[in-house]
Amino acid sequence: MKCRDLMQVDLSWVPSDASTREVARIMRDRSLGFLLVSGAAPGQLVGVITDRDLALRVCTEDKRSADVKVGDIASRDVIVCGEDQDLTDAEQKMRDEQKSRLVIVNASGQPVGVLSLTDILYGDRAGRAIKTARGVLAREAEGAHTPIDQIKLTPSTPEDEDAASHQESVMIGRTVSTSVKMFP
Repeated sequence: MKCRDLMQVDLSWVPSDASTREVARIMRDRSLGFLLVSGAAPGQLVGVITDRDLALRVCTEDKRSADVKVGDIASRDVIVCGEDQDLTDAEQKMRDEQKSRLVIVNASGQPVGVLSLTDILYGDRAGRAIKTARGVLAREAEGAHTPIDQIKLTPSTPEDEDAASHQESVMIGRTVSTSVKMFP
């Protein structure tokens, strides 16, 4: 299978001189978490911006989103893969770089799609996506976890859903407690 077989071709771009406030609103209004950042010429890829970038590089630094240009905080080290490359190459790049999205380029180096970990999971071939997901998510893993193939899931019934909606327990991370931890 090739990257072009699973990539999303509906590319969403923002100019590098757009404010991060504008970009955050675009992401909110269109339910996007990843945008390509263009340079002076439309289609000229100069970086990518994620909702996480906005949170970590604007909000946590107490910067005014109206004053910060997306080009100033965009990730410029864009990980790309060719549209004709085998999907195993893309999976390996995701694991090596611990990135959940790759920009897919044509033979001329122009972006033609985006391949996400979710795309690979949906197009899973014999469980290989789990290996890629583990590699990508390794940076977020802390401590020992139950291997994914040992987790037993059971289908829920409407009664189960109703009972669960009335429980006071809240799932936080990997633990269950009866309170919610509020961060200052």
